[in-house]
Parts: sequence; C-alpha cells; structure tokens
Amino acid sequence: MYLWKLPGVQRLTRRPRIDGLWEVTLKPTDESHIPPEGNRGPLRAYLVVSQSFWTAHVRQVTAESSSRSRAFFWERDGVADVDTLAFVYANEPRSGVEHRSRMHLGTCRIDVVNLKPTDMSGVYFTDRYTKGDMELRLIDRSRGHATFQAAEKHAAASLASSRSDR
Repeated sequence: MYLWKLPGVQRLTRRPRIDGLWEVTLKPTDESHIPPEGNRGPLRAYLVVSQSFWTAHVRQVTAESSSRSRAFFWERDGVADVDTLAFVYANEPRSGVEHRSRMHLGTCRIDVVNLKPTDMSGVYFTDRYTKGDMELRLIDRSRGHATFQAAEKHAAASLASSRSDR
C-alpha cells in the first residue's frame, strides 16, 4: 500500500519517507575496540532502505561487510518534532576480513527531522564494543544494490547525472 506516500496523506500519518539509497559516513569513537589492523574511520557505507507504512528493512553495505536489520520500531518525540527509527541488525564480514572482523550484532538509531529528509544523522553500537556516529545523505529512491561496489557505482552515476542536469 503506497497511499501513505502521497503528500496529503503523509502529513496526516506523520510517517517519514526514508526508502532508497543513502550514502553513509560512519565515525567510530576513540573508545571503540577496533583491532590494530582495523579501520578507525571515517568509514564509507551505503544504506538501502525498503519501507512500507508498517515495515522498514535496512541493509548496509561497506567494502568489508554487509548488515541486515532484524527488528525495528519508530519512535516520535512530539516535543522536538523528531522521528527516530531504531533497529537491531546482524553484520556479516566478507571472508577476507573475518580474522579481524567477526560476525556481530548491533543497534542503530537514526533521527529523522522531516517527512522527506535528504540528510539524517544517527548513532550505532555493537556487541564487539564499537560505537560511533553516522551521517546519511539521500542518493535517490532506488533499492536494488546488493554490494558496496554496485551502490557506489550507482551513486557516482546519479551524481554525474545530477551535475549534467544543472
């Protein structure tokens, strides 16, 4: 059901629309337990969000791993007029980095300040004792990107296309 995405209906339901491809910068804190040969960041990633009114599924891809959300909830702070998407995820590293980056679980919170954001921010923490900040920028509403390389290629083409439209 896509009626909730219509501007008038969306204002009534107050459900932010965040589906699509997002470019992400992950900034681990200094306290994060990252192995000496690990990347202390900032790290580049892409978030692919599939969304209906009732559900949200988040997939993150980096050059070294991919994550999939397992459970989520929306929270609304009526005072600050901010919606928050919080989710639990499972991360699986690529085989070449498993020696220093084991499979892990984590939690993420993304703050959404309007109904059709183009930028968002958030925080994450994992059961590997890593945590940090996230900055997100909307690329477009596409979702069919299975790998970091595919998302990066699409983002570069989208950026080139938007520059030529000016």
